[in-house]
Amino acid sequence: MKRSQNDKFIKDPNRPSCLAPWHTLTVKWGAKLVPDIIFKDTLVNLTNRKMWKLMQDEVYLNLREAHLRNEPPAGCEGCITKEKSGRSRRQFIWDKLDFDVREASKNLTVDSPPDIRYLDFTVSNKCNLACIHCNSFVSTGWTKDGKKLNREKPEYWEESPIGYHGATPEFLDNLFSVPEWFENLQWVALRGGEPLYDELCKQLLRWFVDAGLSHNISLDISTNATVFDEEFEFLFQQFKHVELLISVEATDELYSIIRGGSYTWEDLNNNIEKFYEIPNVEVVFAVTVMNTNVFNLPAVWDWWNTYHSTRSSISMSNVVGNPQYLNIAHMPDDLKKQALEAIAHIPSEAYWPENSYHGEELEYQTHIESIRNGLKTPSIPMSENYWKHFIKYTADLDRLRDTDTFTLIPEMKNYVKS
Repeated sequence: MKRSQNDKFIKDPNRPSCLAPWHTLTVKWGAKLVPDIIFKDTLVNLTNRKMWKLMQDEVYLNLREAHLRNEPPAGCEGCITKEKSGRSRRQFIWDKLDFDVREASKNLTVDSPPDIRYLDFTVSNKCNLACIHCNSFVSTGWTKDGKKLNREKPEYWEESPIGYHGATPEFLDNLFSVPEWFENLQWVALRGGEPLYDELCKQLLRWFVDAGLSHNISLDISTNATVFDEEFEFLFQQFKHVELLISVEATDELYSIIRGGSYTWEDLNNNIEKFYEIPNVEVVFAVTVMNTNVFNLPAVWDWWNTYHSTRSSISMSNVVGNPQYLNIAHMPDDLKKQALEAIAHIPSEAYWPENSYHGEELEYQTHIESIRNGLKTPSIPMSENYWKHFIKYTADLDRLRDTDTFTLIPEMKNYVKS
């Protein structure tokens, strides 16, 4: 079934506006349980509460009621914002879940027992990189520069705590205290930080293997692919399938600048080849789109199309919505027009390889239309201020990191000077 056909479910007023409150769960730092990473509240803390408490949680039940009315609450505003210029988690969940789950969604009620198909772990912020679209709260790799910016320019992240935030694997016993809610579990996702850099994620994978559950589970791992550990090679093969969403924001020198570290484009490409060698691993290149890389998207597309199109797929669906100063919708109108011309040759559809685990779906959306929509979005009164903030932020990072970003984005040089 083609993913593009899911609109008939998403836009049906007789179905919930989002399936997360019934079919997905995310475990955040400190073992805090939420329906999805976007949600801005905590349902249960699994450090000291059993999973069965979930169906007594007022926030959880109110969330279900709101989505049944097709009125997403304030805690879900992240998806609403994202859909203005990109693909949201709500849309991702509709795409990820099986057809029978989507079809049965018209029968969901507030009291329907959880039927968790997708379990998402974002258990720590441990990361080896300091990407420019990230910050010191989400990545320990940002600690050094984050402290400097907080001293010099506290308006960037003055409310973001710096340092490690994590959990311990003991929370798993509380999570699975109602095993029947997980009888149909299909996907386990690992986020970060950087999950392949985090020992805790290894412990989670070992837990599923030791519990005898791994052979029925597909892994969905978001990774920067700069770390390759031979133990992951063994662990991955204990699972039904492994989907690596490898983030690639740019090519060559701009890749290193966006990553904020010493990792090179050559390093990444060498690791990608190692991951391809693991038999049950499939790769999707996930491109996060922002002001800094929007003019490099043709290079990313050409790289993928030349070297990887027969072995992987690609998605450009994640357009940065926050922080707003990186959002492509706030670039000057002339720049947005140039960017639209630059990406004109990138198609909306990228086909899965013939032997793909997803081969029956026939195609995978590049979601380039989301980027085009963002670039066509009319500027708002605050757009000029966001653009100035972007220039200032980039200059501050260049000074801290001894880089020169705009020499690699010639389209923006004149705008920076002015």
